[in-house]
Amino acid sequence: MKFKLPRNIISNNVFRNVLYLVTLALAVSYIINEQNLALISLIVFACGIYVMNKSIVIALLVSIIVTNLLLSMNYLKEGLNIESDIKKAQTELTERQIRGARTETETETETETETETETGT
Repeated sequence: MKFKLPRNIISNNVFRNVLYLVTLALAVSYIINEQNLALISLIVFACGIYVMNKSIVIALLVSIIVTNLLLSMNYLKEGLNIESDIKKAQTELTERQIRGARTETETETETETETETETGT
């Protein structure tokens, strides 16, 4: 199944050059943001579609769209990001400790008020 775009879009050098520039910008941003899986998927999709269709414009266009869709749906999330996982766990732990300390002080004040009302002081 070949997907065909109108000939004037495929043969348009300006459109092709803009597509090259967008692909290069995405690749650089994936490298900077350390999204290696996104970069690899962009390259694999582009190569695979180019082998099937022999049109670089269609290959780049579809690979950009598919890669960004997968990124937005969090399918290309990096597997091991230990530092962020550790920070997330630490913040959750401190929040639990703060909530636990608040509930302990609230129960202490409640028991103190109950004992004061019972003793009448």
